[in-house]
Amino acid sequence: MYCSVDDVLKQIPADTLRVLTNDDPSETDYRVDLVDDAIADASEKIDAALRGRYSLPLTQPSTFLKSIAVDLVRHQLYMRRPDGGDLPDGVVRAFKTANDNLKEISKGNLSLGIKDNDQAQPENGPWRIKAPKRRFEGGF
Repeated sequence: MYCSVDDVLKQIPADTLRVLTNDDPSETDYRVDLVDDAIADASEKIDAALRGRYSLPLTQPSTFLKSIAVDLVRHQLYMRRPDGGDLPDGVVRAFKTANDNLKEISKGNLSLGIKDNDQAQPENGPWRIKAPKRRFEGGF
């Protein structure tokens, strides 16, 4: 995970987080499970961008990736409550910037300042199918 619930709370006030995560307005606290789910989703998206360039999991923490993760989490939590209106402009801009940064990292135009893989991560390889020998010879 690239960020924690505490990191998210530094960007989203607890009252706002409660409104974004609770379906029942009478609840008095935010739902940690939904925040954790959003953090896991953001971490998967970041891993997808890093895969092939860096060995995962990363051996060194990155404050840059933590910032990207928090922006992705904020956007996902706000998307739960669009209420027919637009999302806050700052949330939308931060989400776009986070996605742009992930694309640049993936392309190699932006570095995390840690050692890159010498080689890309290998793919699983081609599909292989085992079939029985032909039963009939020749044409029709």
